[in-house]
Amino acid sequence: MSVTVDTQPTSRFIEPWSYVALGASALVFFALIVAPFFKRTLVSKNIVASVGQPVKLKEFTLKPQAIGALRVDVEARIRTNQWITYEIQLLDEQGKVIASGVKQGWKESGRWYEDGESGSWSEQDLKGGLDVRAKKEEKVTLALNVLGYGAGRRNINLPVSFKIKVENGVVDTRHLWPGFFGSLALGIMSWLAVPQIGKKAIAEKLNDSDPSGRATVGGANKLVRVNVSVQSDETSPRELEVRLFINNSYGEQVYAGSDRIQLNFKKEDGKIEGASGKLQKFFLFENHDSYGFQVEVLPDAPIDRTDLTVKDGVRTRTSVHVVHINAEPIDATQPQDA
Repeated sequence: MSVTVDTQPTSRFIEPWSYVALGASALVFFALIVAPFFKRTLVSKNIVASVGQPVKLKEFTLKPQAIGALRVDVEARIRTNQWITYEIQLLDEQGKVIASGVKQGWKESGRWYEDGESGSWSEQDLKGGLDVRAKKEEKVTLALNVLGYGAGRRNINLPVSFKIKVENGVVDTRHLWPGFFGSLALGIMSWLAVPQIGKKAIAEKLNDSDPSGRATVGGANKLVRVNVSVQSDETSPRELEVRLFINNSYGEQVYAGSDRIQLNFKKEDGKIEGASGKLQKFFLFENHDSYGFQVEVLPDAPIDRTDLTVKDGVRTRTSVHVVHINAEPIDATQPQDA
């Protein structure tokens, strides 16, 4: 009987979820990059307001938009150890409040003493803001009202300076950054996890050049990965020949292949201490069966150790070349390239 051995590239077994997670992080990063281009400044000025005397600023048209919102940023300027309460308002054409926000701000400083040491501290929280998204187009007026101003329990009846900035089309990137780093972490973890998918069927380590093992693997929808890892001494040539033979449950040979691998030499103080190399091949067996895997590394004299690992039901990151083997046996006495 004959066997069909066909090597073809395939993307059938690519694991998509790592690309989904990485794609999500790329989309979030793109949003972070383009977000500033949607922003447009409407108001940027300093004003003075007093308690109980609302100050109306520029009137502008608020329009619905698919991306971004109207943002009002206000910062009060008061002296140390004082407090202030102010309200940001958006008024419609009839003077009714359609959106508002109250800010309780303060500015404090002092000195600390501990275990013979001392120093000073200063803290403040004076910035307030308002984000608004319009459901319909309308004209609005921004107003600022100081509700209270004082020092301790003492009220102060003096004007207060404010810095006001109004921008339209603002995207709140505070939530995008955690989303970016979270999706990026998931993408990296899923990318690193792809080679771990599957069931380890054979894990043979031999201080020689010809490990072998048998396991039940394969099936029409299961990709099998074979890894051969070689460690050799300083007398190794630059490349080695790795022969791989596969027998079915009847002991009949269904695959015989030969590949050459380049070695990476390890040097210490300019002297070669050893070398290592790896071979990785993918197989697709039509039938789920017991298969025997045998490795021969040539030349075998410099080989210190050879590891044979066979994993069943693996997934890949990219398109790979797969050796597709029919279940029929072949009679091969010499290895053939595949």
